[in-house]
Amino acid sequence: MTISSKNNTKQIYFAAVGDVHGHMNKFVSVLENWEKSNKKSLKFVLQVGDFEPHRNESDLSSMAAPSKYRDLGDFNLYYSGKKQFPWPVFFIGGNHEPYGYLDSEPSGFELVKNCHYMGRAEMIAFAGLSIAGLSGIYSEHKFNIARPAPSKINKTSNKEYIYFNESEVEKLADCKSVDILLLHEWPSDIISTKDAAEFENQRRSMRYDSIGNEYAKMLVDILNPKLVLCGHMHKKYQNSIQLESGSKSDIVCLASIHQGDDVFEVFSSSKNTISRL
Repeated sequence: MTISSKNNTKQIYFAAVGDVHGHMNKFVSVLENWEKSNKKSLKFVLQVGDFEPHRNESDLSSMAAPSKYRDLGDFNLYYSGKKQFPWPVFFIGGNHEPYGYLDSEPSGFELVKNCHYMGRAEMIAFAGLSIAGLSGIYSEHKFNIARPAPSKINKTSNKEYIYFNESEVEKLADCKSVDILLLHEWPSDIISTKDAAEFENQRRSMRYDSIGNEYAKMLVDILNPKLVLCGHMHKKYQNSIQLESGSKSDIVCLASIHQGDDVFEVFSSSKNTISRL
């Protein structure tokens, strides 16, 4: 996926958003309310998976999820042109996506004006920042196996499409260095021991030290991002971790659209620095 924007030495603001689950109107409203309250304009928005841009029932049927969680959402309003995203939105895939649609162009594409799928494992340059993203979650049993072709969707389990694989991790590792890394599933070893208790019995995890996966963490160590953004666990968490290189990465994990302001965080960027507001 090739997207570029001229370097910007002026201070800009951008938002990161957690799992949207197809609720595009609410997603836009939350950020527009922030702009109004803070009298600042966002330059762009990053989203960390489970965006769920379903155009129709066919897209919805290609998503891996129990039927009670399948909701068409309101992306069709944007796809039809009745509504428009106010800022460029860049999103990666999670484990609940219409991969029958998204995998038609696995290197990424613009779905509608101002809405860009970043692809399975790609890097873009925008607003003077290098931004890499890895779609999907980890499975030990699927990591070394190629996914079925998009044409096989609905002929095999939809879960076959929700995992990243070894070749995609290797592709991103070749980028060497980025400013921002988008992941759906958390990297391992990012939780401070002082925060351990709040993760006991956490949804999608047995113990705090088993949260996340080692390949996402490996990418953090290789790419040395200033900022790592994650979703998936419907929990907001922030930490700063020491990397093997000796530098540090800020980790910001975001909640879901149904959890109020924990779904987003706003950052400023200027002269090669990124800061939380």
